[in-house]
Amino acid sequence: MFFLLPLKNEKKISMKRVFILLLLTVSTTAFAQNKPDEPLKTPKIAIKVPLGETVEIDGHSVTFSEVVEDSRCPTSVTCVWQGRVKIKVKVEKKGKATVAEELIFGAVRSGEDKNHVFYISEDIKLEGMKVTPYPESENDIKENGYTFLVCAYN
Repeated sequence: MFFLLPLKNEKKISMKRVFILLLLTVSTTAFAQNKPDEPLKTPKIAIKVPLGETVEIDGHSVTFSEVVEDSRCPTSVTCVWQGRVKIKVKVEKKGKATVAEELIFGAVRSGEDKNHVFYISEDIKLEGMKVTPYPESENDIKENGYTFLVCAYN
């Protein structure tokens, strides 16, 4: 019989537990819902195109043809301005004209465009991500070679 009578403290603890449980349930359901209006973002996957080579991307031939300019400041040197790398890229598809573009990564001068999307068609969009490697010393890049990273969107 002694166990049947609730104590004053047990009632308070019990009410606190119910309140905390209720609060947890409401907050979990309120904040755990996905928003259907926001589309899922497709992850970016970069395709490496070495200098002078051609890579096939969804039926399109992408060629990293030339490094026109590389004035990026090596990491071991203090420079006055940011610098940039300017490259030439060609895109070919059977039955269509070849598209050649110049892309600039880094500082742009007046009248130049910093748009990295270099090809758009009804079935694909190609965007340049970056040119690697970033120079660490004066003659580092000439020894290692250049690679152009391309992202393809369908």
